[in-house]
Amino acid sequence: MAKKTSRTREARQRRQKQRRRNQRLTVLIALVVIAVVGGAVLFVSNQPVEAHIPEDLSARYEGLPRSYSREGYPRLGDPDAPVTVEEYSSFACPGCEAFHSASFDAVLDRVKAEQILFTYVPVQTGSVPNAPGASRAALCAGQQAMFWEFHDLLFDWQTRYGNTAFSQNRLLAGVEQLGLNSAAFTSCFNSADISATLNAALNEEVSSTPTIRVNGVTVDGGGAIPTADIILTAIDDATPDGWGQPPAAEAAPAAEEPPPTEAAVAADEATEIPVEEAQEPPQPPADDAPEDEPAVAVESAEEPES
Repeated sequence: MAKKTSRTREARQRRQKQRRRNQRLTVLIALVVIAVVGGAVLFVSNQPVEAHIPEDLSARYEGLPRSYSREGYPRLGDPDAPVTVEEYSSFACPGCEAFHSASFDAVLDRVKAEQILFTYVPVQTGSVPNAPGASRAALCAGQQAMFWEFHDLLFDWQTRYGNTAFSQNRLLAGVEQLGLNSAAFTSCFNSADISATLNAALNEEVSSTPTIRVNGVTVDGGGAIPTADIILTAIDDATPDGWGQPPAAEAAPAAEEPPPTEAAVAADEATEIPVEEAQEPPQPPADDAPEDEPAVAVESAEEPES
């Protein structure tokens, strides 16, 4: 009986040792797999990627005022423009790219005419991966005065590279090719200010992207993306009467005559016509004046002869 118990104990110990060997082997295999996958990821992440930069990227926005809303949304145009236009959009949204390609130039012309102040609100929608990363990259490029250039770049990449458009490597390659400060960009990327801006956009009351609002009123596209003509009509309807017309010209004051020169005075004096002094006309004789008496000859009296 004791012999049988001993064999049972030995068998149990062998099974335990085998299980431990199997566990160690499993852990070793898992570590090898992790190392291989990690190495492959590291290898891929360090590979250079294409980051196409369109020509004349900055020329489109040359001379246009750039600013930000209190939420941190990028703005383009005269802050005192009579009309405001907001675009609620995502770089990962195909419909937003369609609006950008078909209608943005026409809206930009109204920015250049100082008729509108245009605001881009970065909403996180769309089917292309890493929409938040794309928005963060554009906003951080904006801290180095290049939001609108990166804005155009990302919409170009959406159609050019598809699902890999906003990979981390491509975003960093774009930063480098645009000549931005990489250290400042990296510091900005996960900053609290950028997170606050994206959270504010997340809380905006929009049901779809792109949404276009003119003076706070959503432009109705009839169930589709609003066309350029519809948007421009809404802008014109919201523009105050008389905007863009020159102010009425005021009547110019009459010019004062300059004082006469010495030569002019001398010339006037030379041409003066002498005026004769008025002479008193001869008075007619009065009716009661005495007539002249005839002269009386006075003879000298002769003395009588004596």
